[in-house]
Amino acid sequence: MPTRRLAPALLAIALLALFPTLARADLWAAISGGAFLPSGASRFGSMQTRATASLAVGWDSEYVGGSLWAGFVNSGAGQVFTEDCFPVAVRARGRLPLGVFAPFVYGGVGFAPSRALVNMVASQTVAFTAQAGGGFDLVFGEMFTIGAEAGYLWLQPSYDFGTVDMNGMLLLATFALRFP
Repeated sequence: MPTRRLAPALLAIALLALFPTLARADLWAAISGGAFLPSGASRFGSMQTRATASLAVGWDSEYVGGSLWAGFVNSGAGQVFTEDCFPVAVRARGRLPLGVFAPFVYGGVGFAPSRALVNMVASQTVAFTAQAGGGFDLVFGEMFTIGAEAGYLWLQPSYDFGTVDMNGMLLLATFALRFP
């Protein structure tokens, strides 16, 4: 019986301990570029590796953070099929600031407007997407950050002709401006 009362009290103490760090949060805006390595396939063949880019805005306190992330991923199979997706996700971050080096892990969920082109016929849909991964930031002064991240993107848009497996790895280099 005492554990039922202890759990909410411990949760409240943990939230109160985080509150001062949340009040000292830094806002930031970032641009990223890199590669999308799809692990899936379509009925037209294996998906091809292509370049990718993203924008994000967010906040970081000492150990936690969050962001709104939007990217562009595309791929294709053979000469008859291309796929363009614009995933938008809300991400949560856990970070460990070690001076100028700050490793982090993240996870997020969102939606992805998607467009497939099969034999010059376009189809559109909106699909659920999720992400998980990690990386690091190198903080220069109070305003600049460069970093790298690797993560997995879950994305399977469904069309009239079937479901396309756009799951794959995102490898990104990032430049961010911080607003302390």
